[in-house]
Amino acid sequence: MFLIRVGFWVGLAVLLLPTDERQQARLYSTAVTTVERVTTFCDRNAQACAAGAELWAIFVKKAEFGARMAIDLVSTSGRQDEDAASLRTQPASVKGKPAPAARGTLTPADLTPAWRGQVQRTGL
Repeated sequence: MFLIRVGFWVGLAVLLLPTDERQQARLYSTAVTTVERVTTFCDRNAQACAAGAELWAIFVKKAEFGARMAIDLVSTSGRQDEDAASLRTQPASVKGKPAPAARGTLTPADLTPAWRGQVQRTGL
């Protein structure tokens, strides 16, 4: 079945090609020009290529995360270890850094509320 489909599409493409030599030359030059313009796109549009490269990098990063998550879910059958999960989701720049030291100046007495009010009891 595959060969029949390929044969059909190749035959259709051959039928659509021009028979006149002048039209064939024009089609060939148009194809060459198109290929040249596509291959030199980044030379002419540096900003668009830079933006595309940035988007591609973001896409690859997300795809890697998704694949890693899928592999983890399949390998652990949905069970998750909290420490391992938090390490996997943190960026590489954060993983090796120690936690910042506490800077608070409040004493435990400062942290306790001064007044809570009375507990209301309803009769049963």
